[in-house]
Amino acid sequence: MSLFRSRAVIRALIVDDHPLVREGLARLLVGQGISVVGLAADGEQGILLAQDEKPDLVLWDLAMPGGGLDGLARVKEAVPSARVLAVTALDDPWLGAEAARAGADGFLSKASSPDELRVAIEDCLRGRGPFPPPARLSPREEEVFRLLATGLPNRSIACELGISVKTVESHLEGLKAKLGCQTTAELRARALQRRG
Repeated sequence: MSLFRSRAVIRALIVDDHPLVREGLARLLVGQGISVVGLAADGEQGILLAQDEKPDLVLWDLAMPGGGLDGLARVKEAVPSARVLAVTALDDPWLGAEAARAGADGFLSKASSPDELRVAIEDCLRGRGPFPPPARLSPREEEVFRLLATGLPNRSIACELGISVKTVESHLEGLKAKLGCQTTAELRARALQRRG
């Protein structure tokens, strides 16, 4: 039996800056018997609606104005009783771990199916939703990742660690694969985000 059917009507708030995503999620939730009490296009509006409506569940986009991990932490602080499911287009194990630290009760990729969304919401409402397993970096990858955040070029990272530039480049390729980054610039941004 679905958790949705075994409790009082669940009240949900959807916070996402894409109208199509907001409306699509709203239709999916209503189809599952969940009451959508609000739709917000940015984090600030989402926090205000959460304070006013006191939803049971908040679907929170991690990549929107006023959103992200800081906004997620703020919505949890504003309505501690709400379960927050972080929903993102970035299918990134590191981001999942950071969302958990910020207070998310679950983490879901926007590439997920409607059935995966339903299961994630049920798990989230039970107390702890799904999170991707954290990416495991080797000690050397951790060092390269840390130095990347300082803005050092590959040659300087190689000198700092006493390894060749080719070895640094190899570690960067491994980090991109593990952290779901396409470019070194994206990887550097991730390193800065982690450091900050």
